[in-house]
Amino acid sequence: MRSHYQTSNDLMKWVWNDLRSDYPDNSFPSANIIEAKENYRIEMAIPGYSKEEIKIKLDGQILNISAEIAESGEVQDERKVRFEFSKRSFSRSFRLSNWVDSASIAAKFENGMLLVTIPKVEEAKEKPATDIMID
Repeated sequence: MRSHYQTSNDLMKWVWNDLRSDYPDNSFPSANIIEAKENYRIEMAIPGYSKEEIKIKLDGQILNISAEIAESGEVQDERKVRFEFSKRSFSRSFRLSNWVDSASIAAKFENGMLLVTIPKVEEAKEKPATDIMID
């Protein structure tokens, strides 16, 4: 790990400046952010959505994950007695650092789980300890 970062938490705060403050009612899916030697991964549970409804956009250093859902028309001869869940639009944005290879971001969606893999640039990858020769 790079020594100028005191903790992994500090690194995550620096790398992943989550821009979700616009969503105080928690109407967006939760995300796990994992750091591995070669990459970072965002895992997001998005059950009930299809791959076609999910959009991932990179705009500069901002990675946006969203879903736009058109409200379905109500059936005329039915009345909702109790309605506890619904599919709704959401948006999550993450500010990426310069330590990632944004041109190589990949995404996979399977069984309601979105996995976004963001490779690190070579300079950010963990390197083994080496001995330094003294002149």
